[in-house]
Amino acid sequence: MERNTMTTPLLMFVLLTLPSYSAHGQVNPFGIPVSVHAGKFYGTSPRDHVCGGLNYDVLEYTCCEGVPHNGAGLSCCGNRAFNLTQASCCEGQLTLNVSQLVSDCCGFRAYDPLNQLCCNSRILNRTHPHAKCCGKECYNEDHQLCCGNIVKGRKVLTKMSSHHRCCGDHQFDQQSHCCCSEPLSPEPLNASCCESSSSNLTEIDASSPNCMPGERPCGRGVNPKTEGCCVNPPSFLVQPYSHHPNSAGTRRHNPGVYNGASCGSQVYNPDIKICCAGKLSNRVLGKNLCCGTTPYAVEERRVLCCNQTLHRGVEAGHQCSPGGHLYLPSREMVCESHVHLNDPGKHCCGEETYNPKDEICCNGHKHRRLGNMSCCGGKAYDPSSGQMKCCAETLYNLQVQDRLSEEAQCCGSVLMEAGSTCCSAPGLDLLYPTQSGFTCCGHRYPNSSLWSCCAGVLHPRTERNTTSMNMIPGPRLLPLGDLKTEDLCYTEVLLGTVESVSVNKNKRSIVMVNVMSMQATCGPVNALPAPQYLTLPDHCSSPELVPGNTYLWVKTRHFSDTINVISDLSDHSSPLHSILFRCSKLYIEPC
Repeated sequence: MERNTMTTPLLMFVLLTLPSYSAHGQVNPFGIPVSVHAGKFYGTSPRDHVCGGLNYDVLEYTCCEGVPHNGAGLSCCGNRAFNLTQASCCEGQLTLNVSQLVSDCCGFRAYDPLNQLCCNSRILNRTHPHAKCCGKECYNEDHQLCCGNIVKGRKVLTKMSSHHRCCGDHQFDQQSHCCCSEPLSPEPLNASCCESSSSNLTEIDASSPNCMPGERPCGRGVNPKTEGCCVNPPSFLVQPYSHHPNSAGTRRHNPGVYNGASCGSQVYNPDIKICCAGKLSNRVLGKNLCCGTTPYAVEERRVLCCNQTLHRGVEAGHQCSPGGHLYLPSREMVCESHVHLNDPGKHCCGEETYNPKDEICCNGHKHRRLGNMSCCGGKAYDPSSGQMKCCAETLYNLQVQDRLSEEAQCCGSVLMEAGSTCCSAPGLDLLYPTQSGFTCCGHRYPNSSLWSCCAGVLHPRTERNTTSMNMIPGPRLLPLGDLKTEDLCYTEVLLGTVESVSVNKNKRSIVMVNVMSMQATCGPVNALPAPQYLTLPDHCSSPELVPGNTYLWVKTRHFSDTINVISDLSDHSSPLHSILFRCSKLYIEPC
């Protein structure tokens, strides 16, 4: 039987629930489901900082098969670099504007299986949430049939009734006819071939879930060269693990000996032996501690166990660093795996040391401190200059981009451009070309005529459910850097941690703790009693909220109780400082 390469919606959702990944600039700690094809494109650049035999700066370039490319933390498709939130790689070929995180491959081209199908290497727009392939066409199995076979070709027929099934390239009513096999044709139920051939084909088909209606499993008297048939996978019997003492691979020992003490695969007597990390040693009175595979005594002098390595002859005052290195704090400092002599005023920055008064440390990379410097990933910049924009640890030069700081917005690690839409889920933001009739649902961008969305969850749209679930416009979820100054600094805002979320009659009730209120820029910051309650009027149109995360709630102007914008500040080490620092740059009169 002919097999298409499409991914059905049900299978797609199963695949997308597999473990997710994290890329440079895309922190995804919440298990947001992504395509199973995304994993192999993470961390493809070499870690030794050598590309094509030459050293390169990992903050500026990505190396793909010995070829350096501008841009840090990109993924590789052969010797080409790409951002997997903006493109996909299929068999060494790039497809733009389709993220690898949500795509599947149709030959050399990528497609979005949420809105498209791959039918015999052709990409077709999905016409129904549960549409399937019929040769090089798509069809709706609720109202249509896919008849024919791989030899004569398949064709889509409109179902005459819910009882009609395929018989070759025709359809028949199984209540009044049967499908005779020689030749393959519909015949009345009283025909002689109906008694002998069908034994009810519908029953055969029902027992073969991989068969199309009117087809039989190959090998049941069907010639696959001339008739439509399908191949079912064999059933595998799982042999139970044998506990017989002579079974291969079974560990044999008498649990009654020495109380069953074992060290790895060996049984031992704890009265005369000691087991340390799977290694047996002769027991010595008092040596009852293990450091890796070495036994030692607590009263032993001048010994220190660092990261499962026992050091002997240690001078007084030595300590173990968090990484397990032996050092003397009075004259040494350990930066990751490197030991440095103490230098007054110096601190660790990665494996090196730096002076915080003159330098700034960004993700293990030190830079000269000039003015009001901040970090963006491993780079340093001055956010007050208006010339640079930081998007999820990726720094953009707005002058090179020919953009103004007021109009520059981020979508995850990507700087948005006109004609694009950013769809966000907790920990994942993806950019899509704007299309009429499409709307965001979490990090996906579905065709709203096929799918409805409720709180970031997709639902197939049916004929009985043609109205949108999103009846009331909900608040937007934006990063702090994209909030307008007048929204953030001239209105009332709340800062709090979500403790729990519940839904009652499509209204979302939120319990918050550690809540602070700020009445515009000049107003005081007040700590509010816990718990605080907040209600969003429409659950479906509101963004997904994660209990335990800290959010900024921006109310509409004139101190209304309506929430206009929500910003997730969970990745900010000090959310209140981030807000006050942003507003402190305004040139305002003293209050």
